[in-house]
Amino acid sequence: MATGLTWWGAVGAKMADNQDIQTELQSRRVEGFKEFAATSFAVEHRTSIFALLAIIAIMGSIAYRTTPKESFPELAVPVLAINTVYPGVSPADVESQVTRIIEEDLSTISDIKELTSTSVEGYSSVVAEFDASIDLNEALQKVREKVDLAKPDLPQDAEEPSILEFNFSEIPVLQVNLSGDYGLVRLKEIAEELQERLETLPAVLRADLRGGLEREVKVEVDLSRMNYYGVALQDVIDAIRSENVNIPGGAIDVGSTKYLVRIDGEFDDPMLIEDLVVTIKEGRPVYVRDVATVDFGFAERESFARMDDRSVVTLDVIKRSGENIIETARAIRAEVEMVFPSLPPTTDIRITSDQSEEIEAMVSSLENNIISGLILIVGVLFFFLGAGTSAFVAISIPASMFLSFMVLKAMGVSMNMIVLFSLILALGMLVDNAIVVVENIYRYIEEGWDRLTAAKKATGEVALPIIAATATTLAAFAPLLFWPGEVGEFMGYLPRTLIITLTSSLFVALVIIPTLCGMFMRLDGRPRSPLTPAARRTLLGGFALILLGTASTNPLTAVMFTATVFAIWFLHRFVLRAAGRSFQESLLPRTMDRYERGLRWSLNNRARLIGSTVALFVATFVTYLATPLGSGLEYFPEDMPPPMLLIDVETPVGTRASVTDGIVQRLENELKAMAGRADWESVVAVSGGGGGGGNPMGGGPSGPEGGRVSISLVDFQDRESDAFVTLAEMQATIGMEIAGATITVDKVSEGPPQGAPVSIEIVGEEPEELKRLSDEIMDIIEDSPVFPKLAGLDSDMDAARPELSINVNREKAALYDLNTQKIGMAVRGAINGIEAAKYRTGNDEYDIVVRLAQEYRDELEGLRELTVMAEGVQVPLLEVATWGVEDGAGTIRRKDRMRMATITSNVAAGYSNNAILAEVQSELTEFDQTLPPGYTMQYSGQSQEQDEATEFLSGAFLTALMLIGFILVSQFNSVIKPVIILTSVIMSTAGVLIGLMVFQMPFGIINTGVGIISLAGIVVNNAIILIDYIDILRNRDGMNRREALVQGGKTRLRPVVLTALTTALGMVPLAIGLNFDFFGLYGSLAPELYWGGMQAAWWGPMAVAIIAGILFATFLTLVLVPVLYSLVDDATEFFRRHYTSSGAGAVASQAESQPSQLEVVGSGSHPSPELG
Repeated sequence: MATGLTWWGAVGAKMADNQDIQTELQSRRVEGFKEFAATSFAVEHRTSIFALLAIIAIMGSIAYRTTPKESFPELAVPVLAINTVYPGVSPADVESQVTRIIEEDLSTISDIKELTSTSVEGYSSVVAEFDASIDLNEALQKVREKVDLAKPDLPQDAEEPSILEFNFSEIPVLQVNLSGDYGLVRLKEIAEELQERLETLPAVLRADLRGGLEREVKVEVDLSRMNYYGVALQDVIDAIRSENVNIPGGAIDVGSTKYLVRIDGEFDDPMLIEDLVVTIKEGRPVYVRDVATVDFGFAERESFARMDDRSVVTLDVIKRSGENIIETARAIRAEVEMVFPSLPPTTDIRITSDQSEEIEAMVSSLENNIISGLILIVGVLFFFLGAGTSAFVAISIPASMFLSFMVLKAMGVSMNMIVLFSLILALGMLVDNAIVVVENIYRYIEEGWDRLTAAKKATGEVALPIIAATATTLAAFAPLLFWPGEVGEFMGYLPRTLIITLTSSLFVALVIIPTLCGMFMRLDGRPRSPLTPAARRTLLGGFALILLGTASTNPLTAVMFTATVFAIWFLHRFVLRAAGRSFQESLLPRTMDRYERGLRWSLNNRARLIGSTVALFVATFVTYLATPLGSGLEYFPEDMPPPMLLIDVETPVGTRASVTDGIVQRLENELKAMAGRADWESVVAVSGGGGGGGNPMGGGPSGPEGGRVSISLVDFQDRESDAFVTLAEMQATIGMEIAGATITVDKVSEGPPQGAPVSIEIVGEEPEELKRLSDEIMDIIEDSPVFPKLAGLDSDMDAARPELSINVNREKAALYDLNTQKIGMAVRGAINGIEAAKYRTGNDEYDIVVRLAQEYRDELEGLRELTVMAEGVQVPLLEVATWGVEDGAGTIRRKDRMRMATITSNVAAGYSNNAILAEVQSELTEFDQTLPPGYTMQYSGQSQEQDEATEFLSGAFLTALMLIGFILVSQFNSVIKPVIILTSVIMSTAGVLIGLMVFQMPFGIINTGVGIISLAGIVVNNAIILIDYIDILRNRDGMNRREALVQGGKTRLRPVVLTALTTALGMVPLAIGLNFDFFGLYGSLAPELYWGGMQAAWWGPMAVAIIAGILFATFLTLVLVPVLYSLVDDATEFFRRHYTSSGAGAVASQAESQPSQLEVVGSGSHPSPELG
């Protein structure tokens, strides 16, 4: 018995030893699987991660709601103008004595990008445009220092140079237009009251008032009476100035009371001016009424404004920098609605050019595109991964977005069109890391690992590859951060947002997602533990609270939300679950089998596959460049539906505002016969003044010679006709019968500031020769077939301004103790008038202007009777000066200290900018070859900017490839494998061109170029994941190369296809122009389904480029990369065997036929210990 017990004891002891050995071996195998420290920490501190996730959700939603929203990024371009008045001096003298001196000092500032100047009679303006990276205050300080250095060298009688700052962010957010049946004077008073109220709003910087009539006290002197009484114009002015005063006289103490003494001489009635004594002649007073008439009337009208044929007064409301445009517009509208009941009954207030409406529509469109893409992505994840597993990936989308919103808010980035599109682009990319992590954790659990250990080990296996993959994507976008100029500032929000979002997604994928998977992931088909009654009640109670809260705000939304939840449950239970199971159990395995057979065939026919792929690559480029299938080039998208159409009027220099307005009225009448008026929201006409009209971006001709008609269009989805068809019809008909004015019909340009599509510069010395050459270019183009395809052809060489030139005889003038300045001021006062004083009533004040009567100012010969006072003696102007009518000197323009003339034009609707520019260049080839010596011609504007952008993006693409290559070399410690991956990146550009040809889209220098750079970062990710896993199978699991390639491809097929599909599907709504308003559907049953719009036109080419490129690159990743891997591996082995001593004994076939000694049980599988 003892012996038996001893034997059983020995057996038991041996069995225990074997179990310990097995456990130790199993432990060593587990330890052979890497972990990622951050993931392991997160999995072990699950409560903290849940708290972090809640914080991200709450703070992210708050950040999104409070971030200012705008249509385009607010560009802070430092532009300063140095203006100097030098009265009575010719343009040539202004240029030599003022402009050149200031330019010489400013040119020493290295940060100036472009220096331009304009010299006209009596005036110099030098404009310095700095690099966008320079702070405006710093630029202002540098310019002030240089101007101070230049001041001693300026003429003594030139006025002090003034420095003016241009702030392009100060544009109206909307315009408030007031009209009524009670006259423009009262209308302007009401507008001024509203102006004061609007300027008290915290978000409003100021409200600029335009239009209406300006009252003034007019003292019009009769020249013949003034000569009769022997008084001068200055005597009348001095009499008014000396009487219209209040003078404090001190104080008098009388007993215990102190009396303030005040001489109150200000007029309380402007008609009192008639009773003022001008002088005493022979003991008799000469009153103002003896030599002049006094009228409290209106100033000469210099501008006219109408909206829909009614005279209006307009308030341009400008917001403060950094304020939310949407909230600002709401506050303005609320203030207007509050004031409106107190206004006269016939008052009509209309708000136009409201940027907030466009921004709300844009934000809503992009938000709905995000939702559409999210639905497509979650749908694909459901079919590939099942409902439970796809939920973990889906969680990464809002988590990454909310985290990104927090960072963007902290950085002060607004929610503009570029940022929102970047979020759409990132939508498909930010799930890539989560897909790889979740899919790997799921596979580990399938092989028998417990959830927590699987979360650690599976994430640790792919952590470094996805970090490298994310780093390569960030490396692709990093060069775009250094894009110079305005376009770089504009597009720089895209890489900034993508880098923030993708970094956030990496954090979510490595920290939050593994924690959730470790706690809740279940294999599909496994029974789930039923919820406890308490848990069920909690979920139902939470759902009920959400519904009640929603119903209190909008009952319809609560009903729609409930119906959606029920519909999803119904579809999942009766349709989608079975379809998903069928896809995963039937279609997906068959697809993987077909892929395996195709991959094995490709590995057996490597030369044929590589040759056909290279042939396809070359043929695609040749086809795009050399056949009509390619749709050419464009700088920025040219087919964006415009929100506004513009008609600009420019009359000859010297034309009065009333004459210009007459032409504008004729254009308004012509518009009444145009088709498509149902799409016109408002028609605003402005003549004279500052131009701009109804365009919130301003611009257009200015001064009395300029006018503009602005046609605001209804929202894109509400239009009945194509805006481009209307624009083409207007360009062909409007203003054709109007002579004596230049009429230009065009659309509002969107995006960053751009030069003209056609811009020709002639550089030379003589202004007369520059004028002749520019006129010759204009004649050549106007006589060529390309002219009908242009809109607004114009030269900046101004026509000579008609002027009455007065030449002072200095010798005669000196005999009367007169000089040019005294005579000039007398003439100026007589014609323009001089402000003698102010008439104040209540809070209003009006100018008191003294000038000659109208009949003397309307006739040139009226100056014959003008006299100049010299020590009490009237000296006729004829005695000391002569005059005649002649053409005044033109304008001298310079750019970077060189004289030049510039001819510019836009392109008519329906034509490509680059194609028309090529035709213009062809027409001017002979002219360019026959230019006089010392004169050159060059093309600038948009073509120059396009060349600069092309050069930068080409360099950025090469830089991105080098950065990606460096990261790959560091990841794989190899040069060969990065070459394989980069080859697939370059080959993927063929897919971009195929997509553009299929959809007949031009190659956009900006959008498609940025799309290709984005594609470079996306394509690399899948190749890294695939090659890294092939190496794991060969090195860790001991597979031979061929089986490692096949098994690696099969294993990574699902994540590779998933990441490609999610990236592509995220941009499908933009690519096809789908617009579906989910918020409208749930809020008011108004989904507003339509196709196209500005967002699709702007971002469609980039979306198509990325979608086509990523789909083509998926084929390259799954097929070409394994083939190149095997080919390069053979080549490496060949060189090692024949050219290195260490490889003399190696045989290439061993890699194909014999597994490594490191091979473990299960060949390609992981050990599956039950550790839980």
